[in-house]
This record gives sequence, structure tokens and C-alpha cells, in this order.
Amino acid sequence: MKINTPLSEALGTDIPLLLAPMAGGPTTAQLVSAVSNAGAFGQFGAAYLNGEKIRSSAEEIRTQTNKGFGVNLFIPEEPPYTPDDLRAATSAISPHCKYLGIEEPQDVTQPMPGFEDQMAAVLESGVKLCSFHFGIPSPGIIDALKYENILTAVSATSVDEAITAETAGVDFIIAQGSEAGGHRGTWIGDWKNSMTGTLSLVAQLTEQLKTPVVAAGGIMDGRGMAAALALGAAGVQMGTAFLTCPEAGAHPGYKRALLESKSDTTTVTKTFSGRPARGLRNRYITEMEDTGAAILPFPFQNKLTNSLRKAAADTNDTDFMSLWAGQAASLSRGLPAAQLIASVVTEYTKALEDAAQAVV
Repeated sequence: MKINTPLSEALGTDIPLLLAPMAGGPTTAQLVSAVSNAGAFGQFGAAYLNGEKIRSSAEEIRTQTNKGFGVNLFIPEEPPYTPDDLRAATSAISPHCKYLGIEEPQDVTQPMPGFEDQMAAVLESGVKLCSFHFGIPSPGIIDALKYENILTAVSATSVDEAITAETAGVDFIIAQGSEAGGHRGTWIGDWKNSMTGTLSLVAQLTEQLKTPVVAAGGIMDGRGMAAALALGAAGVQMGTAFLTCPEAGAHPGYKRALLESKSDTTTVTKTFSGRPARGLRNRYITEMEDTGAAILPFPFQNKLTNSLRKAAADTNDTDFMSLWAGQAASLSRGLPAAQLIASVVTEYTKALEDAAQAVV
């Protein structure tokens, strides 16, 4: 089945469905290629990768698909912090480090790869789409991407952000609703004032923008896609739904926690990375929040907790892993990517048929 929208037409896909570019390992070459091969559009999260790794990842994906795929980067941000801030934040995670049998981290410098190096790799990578989180790139970067025939997309959590992104000339707006898992993309104002639900945000943006809007947040099946497209979205972006696919690089304990969830047990927390992000609540989040622990701003807190999260993964301790997930995580299915996409299309068709019958 082919579902034609401005998104699917621009990307050359059968289905207007983007794999959310989840940074940190979930979007493996196997998952990205499987999604693209199934008629949707795969993306890999490259925010924590240097230029060399971005190039090699793109090459690996191309060995597994002749379809288009995309890449996602974070707009760089390095807010200030003091030595006292670092000492307090380090002290806050010290008990957890001792519990996991690791030393306290000593250095949070150079927490992210160089953005210019990343962009140079993207421009050479042959991707079809480059999306951005935490803001919009400079006009020069947008022009350089357009010159290489690479489409652009920017996450927006509010009308103001979306209008600003449209003015900048990007090709697509990713409407990140409050239900979305992972980092909140807010880049204008306080994130707490940009927690509009996905469908409400999509309805507002499609009413006010000419740029095609992609719905993201809480969409796990074809019913969600039908609802988003009915409100004028050009497509959907799904992340949590793919985390439990066998091709995904999520930790086995992470996948198990998603598959065993029966209701919304997610929360938005800064405790792991220093930026608000939605994930399954666990012991680390609860204890850090209960004690009012000091937290460095992103990306320094993310670097500070890196060894803690790695130790937790090595020992299969999900109580100290960042289990990013959207509010509909309990709908996770654990299907192979191609089978999941086929199910989404079937559910989408049925949702349209049910709606048509309801009107008669």
C-alpha cells in the first residue's frame, strides 16, 4: 500500500513514517536499513558520533539498503557551570557510583563531538534528510544542505519554535508533543511551558504553517498515524515503537522493561543528562529527585553520568539506566521492523474504514 503525502513524496517512500533518530545506540544500521527497506524512512541518531563514525555508519547502512535514509544532530549548547557546581553534582551521584562499584567521574570536558566535524561528514554522507534537535542550524548550514540536495527538518515543541523554523526555510517541522520519549527539544522559553500534547500541537501547526508537519510523540500504531494525518500532518515519527525490535540496539533489559510495562510509568527528568527527557521511572531518578540532587546542565551532566549508565548496562541493572520512552510505551510489541511497519499500515487502513463507517 502506498500512502501519498508531502513527506512520502519528498522522501520517495511508500509510507509517511519516519524512524525517530534515537541517539546513543538504538538506531543501528540494521534497524535504519530495515525501516527503509520496508517502505518507511530510517534515520540514525548521530548526536554523540564524530565525523568519522557518521561516515562509517552511513556506509554501513548503504551496504544494507538502496533506499534513502536520514541522520539527526543536536544543535550544540554548552551553558556555563562552576567548579562548585561540578563538585556538588559529582557528590550527588557518588553513592550510586559506589553501589555499582565504579569510581566517581573526574572530567566532564569535551562532552560532545565537534559540530563542524559532524556537519562536514553529513554533507559527504549521501543522506536524504538531516534533522536537528534543540534548535535550528545557521542559514549557512541550511544552504549547504540544500546545495547537496539534503532535506532539512527541525523539532518544535511550540508554535513559536515552529514559526521560527519555518522562517529559517527548513523543509519539515517535527511536532514533538509532550508524550514523546527522550529529550525534550525545546529551544525557546521554559520547557515546562512547551508540553502541549502531540495532536493538539499538530492541529495548531497545520493551521498556521505552510511547511509540512510531522507528528511525533505517543504514536505507536496505525491508529495514531490515522489521527495525525486526519489533523493535517504530512506524516509521523515513531521511536519507542521500534525500540523493542530485534534490530534495535537498545539493551535487552531496556527492551524487557518496555515490553513488561502495563501503563504509563514514564516521567520527565533532568537527572541523567541535565536536559528534560521522558523515560521509565527507576530507582536512580526517584532517589536523585527525592534528595533534590545537584545537576549540571546538558551536555555536562550527560558526560558525568556516562560511566554510571555504562556500568548499569554491563551488570543488567535497569535501575540505573536511562530508559527513554514515550507515554504509550505499554503498546510496545517486540516485532521485527518490517512486520511492525506492515502492522501499522494495516491498522491505519482499518482506522480509516472504521471512521468512514461511523460517519454513515
